[in-house]
Amino acid sequence: MPRVEKVRFRGLAIILIGIMLLTGTVVLMSPVAVLAASDSLEITGEGVKNPLVLTLDQLEKMQQHQYVYSCINTWPTKKWYVGRGVKLIDLLEKAEMSDEATMLKFYSMDGYSITLTTKELFEDKRYCFPKFKSGGDGDGHLPGDPSGKVEVEPIIGLVSVEGSDNPQYMNDLNSLLLMLGQRTVTEQTGNLFVKYLNKIEVLTTPPEKWDAPQANPPSGTVPPGTMVALSNANNDDDKIYYTTDGSTPTMDSPMYNWIASRWWSARADVLGTINRPIGPLYEDTIIKAVTIGPGKLDSDVVTFEYRVADQPPVSTPLVIKLTVGDKAASVNDTPHILDAEPFINAEAGRTLVPVRFISEALGADVGWDPVSRQVTITDGEKEIVLTIGSTAALVNGQQQAIDCAPVITAAGRTFVPLRFISETLDAEVVYDPNGGRITITR
Repeated sequence: MPRVEKVRFRGLAIILIGIMLLTGTVVLMSPVAVLAASDSLEITGEGVKNPLVLTLDQLEKMQQHQYVYSCINTWPTKKWYVGRGVKLIDLLEKAEMSDEATMLKFYSMDGYSITLTTKELFEDKRYCFPKFKSGGDGDGHLPGDPSGKVEVEPIIGLVSVEGSDNPQYMNDLNSLLLMLGQRTVTEQTGNLFVKYLNKIEVLTTPPEKWDAPQANPPSGTVPPGTMVALSNANNDDDKIYYTTDGSTPTMDSPMYNWIASRWWSARADVLGTINRPIGPLYEDTIIKAVTIGPGKLDSDVVTFEYRVADQPPVSTPLVIKLTVGDKAASVNDTPHILDAEPFINAEAGRTLVPVRFISEALGADVGWDPVSRQVTITDGEKEIVLTIGSTAALVNGQQQAIDCAPVITAAGRTFVPLRFISETLDAEVVYDPNGGRITITR
């Protein structure tokens, strides 16, 4: 090969190798750039006298604290976190936070930010609730057991793990991570865990107030059976808490909008059963409601008063329809989507149905004791106690034998024999074997 051509070949080869190396470097570095943990934390704003930037090495040399956190996201789903890092208050003391500080804005490297008031961070006590998943399943719309709560403090986690309470799984993938406890066992804090945190701005401006809830229909005279829907401007992080007993609502009161509006399109199949209207109203009712959420002051408490119009009693039967193997159901032609479909216990030849749906559709209350594994169904003065795996039941304290024991499925749902429950609650059952259609009438 002539010398000129060799030089050209070498030059072309060098260029190609350079392009390949550059491409490889970009391919290898891109994911890291997107998901890289932050390596420093800036604390700034009018609310600090000593703005500073702390490197990861400096943060690691500060006193470390480790906590387990119970957490509910706005989907809603319950999950554990465990993390180790520096207390938020220690960092702010290092930056000399002033008495005029009112809010903290937390910034992520990926552009996400949230604002929290100093009151909700440092004056309101926050906890880990070890039994927050008790109550039937891990969904965040079922209140858990608040007993045994452990006070925890907000930290900036240097290492952490999401979805586990085992510290052996902690890593720095989400670092730096804002981590904080729940004020109540139902508070949804998942969206407040800021990943890749790299900046905290301390503000001195007064917090705004959340808008007060609205009701549909508004206060006034309503027909029997009216359902009342509550709403506010966002229906997202801002949660509506309400009471129907005349007391002032707090974060410990029932929550209305469990599913945040950002998920409504994705959870349309269960939206009406989880963000469930209040009612039906058959007697005069007073509803009090308040909006509580992060970064703002609680709204004013509003009161809605309903007078149920006098109407002659109508003996309209209650009709519940289900189908074996199908999650679709209806109550008086109102559609419902079950968490799990009815099925037939082949050995006993009996149909089993979800205990909570069938009991509550018949107007009964359901209780669950995880220790004794007993389900208690209460309808007025009638009480039914069933034990998982047992064919012995108690009806008002009298033992009765049933030919099919209640079970808990792999999905964690409790199923009970259809005919026994329905007929004990004074309902009639018709089963059509052609298609597995079930009709319950009372």
